[in-house]
Amino acid sequence: MHSVLNKLFLIILLCFGILHCKQPNETRKGFVEVADKSKIEYQIQGSGDTTLFFIHGWCINKEYWSNQFDYFSKKYTVIAIDLPGSGASSKERSDWDFNQYANDIHEVISQLHLKKVILIGHSMSGDIILKADNLFPESMIGLIGIDNLHSPTGPIDSAEHAQAVAYFDHMEKDFDSTVIKEAKANLFQASTPDSIVQRVMKDILTTNHKLAVDILRALFEISRTEKLMESKLAHTLCLVNSDVNPVQMDSLVKYCAKGVKVYTVHATGHYPMIERPLEFNVALQKAIWKQ
Repeated sequence: MHSVLNKLFLIILLCFGILHCKQPNETRKGFVEVADKSKIEYQIQGSGDTTLFFIHGWCINKEYWSNQFDYFSKKYTVIAIDLPGSGASSKERSDWDFNQYANDIHEVISQLHLKKVILIGHSMSGDIILKADNLFPESMIGLIGIDNLHSPTGPIDSAEHAQAVAYFDHMEKDFDSTVIKEAKANLFQASTPDSIVQRVMKDILTTNHKLAVDILRALFEISRTEKLMESKLAHTLCLVNSDVNPVQMDSLVKYCAKGVKVYTVHATGHYPMIERPLEFNVALQKAIWKQ
């Protein structure tokens, strides 16, 4: 009787362990503290040899990549972060310079010991991945822009710069109406589901207005250097873009030092990863294979 009870107890322990152990493909979350003491929240899933590092765009967060986690984590290690200023990451940074964003990416890669990293940056993060490639080419094996970098931009004259400064000043004073006007014109298509429009607009409009505009100011400054950054790339630039806004291939081929490849998702707004996730994932997989 005693031996039977022992066996039963052992079975119960084994079952309990099985039920409560970490599943091999579950999502894990944590924080990385970077040089200026900002804390960056990340989530990571999978255990593949290659790491897909997803970086979100302006005023959104890492949850926009949820449709990619289960799809790609079966084969790859998949990580997404909240950039400082967004989501659960620190928002106290006084300088939103994109060089610091590139340093943030490098810090996450280094501290988490990520290997064979492909940077995947949506919207404004196109400039982050360009800068990261320029500064830390050894930290990655490839880079993919998502609905961005349609044509390289360069320096502008003082009058154009003054006009941009005035626009951002106006935007900070009248944030909601400016965003609503610009979003309708630039972020969505008639086919974009209302649920996605509402989600994006809520995330933008609930972001601290000064922080949001300061990040746009910093984006504007770094975007003037895209031609220079692209001329110094150590890797081929791949893009997965909506086909609504055509990519100016002649210009990109001229400046991208290691070439450019473009894959399209049909007729979406600025958020193809949540508007048409299945089609987007297939296009992204093609871009990944080119790295």
